Amino acid sequence: MALPNHVGVVLLAGFQELEFWYPVLRLREEGVRVTVIGERPDQTTFSELGYPVMPQVAFADVPADCDLVIVPGTHKPLPAALADRVATLVRAASQRGLALAATGSSIATATQSKSTQGKLTTALGADDLPAFLRTLTGGSSKSLHAQIAVLCEHQYQELELWYPVMRLREAGCNVLIVGPSDTQIYGSKLGYPVIADLSIDEVNADDFDGVVIPGGFAPEGLRRSAGIVNLVRDLNERGGLIAAICHAGWVLASADIARGRRLTCVSIIKDDVKHAGGNYVDEPVVRDGNLITSRLPGDLPDFGRAIVDYLAKEPSKRRGDRRLAPSRGRGYATAAYSGPANVVMVARGQASANYMLTVVDSAGK
Repeated sequence: MALPNHVGVVLLAGFQELEFWYPVLRLREEGVRVTVIGERPDQTTFSELGYPVMPQVAFADVPADCDLVIVPGTHKPLPAALADRVATLVRAASQRGLALAATGSSIATATQSKSTQGKLTTALGADDLPAFLRTLTGGSSKSLHAQIAVLCEHQYQELELWYPVMRLREAGCNVLIVGPSDTQIYGSKLGYPVIADLSIDEVNADDFDGVVIPGGFAPEGLRRSAGIVNLVRDLNERGGLIAAICHAGWVLASADIARGRRLTCVSIIKDDVKHAGGNYVDEPVVRDGNLITSRLPGDLPDFGRAIVDYLAKEPSKRRGDRRLAPSRGRGYATAAYSGPANVVMVARGQASANYMLTVVDSAGK
């Protein structure tokens, strides 16, 4: 498939977060115009976990110059009336000769119209999104062979972790999610669960070409781990890629690698970055040598493009040839989930005034 010029992405209540956002952001990275299509442009639509999005146009107003329509999946069955409206939209797009794509639960809705046969590109779920976008972009992504660590902790921002993971997987990198533990379920700010591929005790800076540090409030937990801070510091000293977004500037400060560097971050922590010696600028993405920084989820297209371009041009900084794989013979961390991770505060000990974050199930265990 050739790279489209203008893509309409359908927004449905209860949408699967990555099945919606990865195509939107990835296509923006390629410079494609993206229009979000929903029930009412003046009404916020929420994902299964509560991610809020406002559409730009209504179902009946698909722009005339669209050449591709994408229907992301949802976690819950659509009400009959809404399913009918989506089917009508798909049928009308097909009759106009537009290319069609659907993911997850929306594949069945998109295939109700016989006119979609031969025109439909699909992905069964969130883990298939890298291959899905490789098809939709005509294989435009560079083919890389880097080994990258993406860090995780509780209260990470959903897209700031998963977009780099999927973007670099799409580019051919061996991407390992690394956390303080490889058995703990880590929950995002909205409860999107992830289990690390490897614990910090199983890796060292020699293993990686680079590290991506997501934002949200996860950096507060990441900077408490001496192993995490040492990994970032050691990788920086070896000249490896350090990519940090949003609140990840806290980790740069703790690793003492902000000093004298030109960088950006979410504006609320700019004073922290300045006090750590960083030269803060308010730009979507900033590169200073091996350091790439961005501000917010909306900057992920620029962030992803900068990371891929860096890895395509810079020689590998790995000192060994060990190809890492998830611990205990598991598959790579999955982006699919059946329910939210409930992140709560628990006491650190009997009669202690201190507490910590953990994930509990619906029974509170």
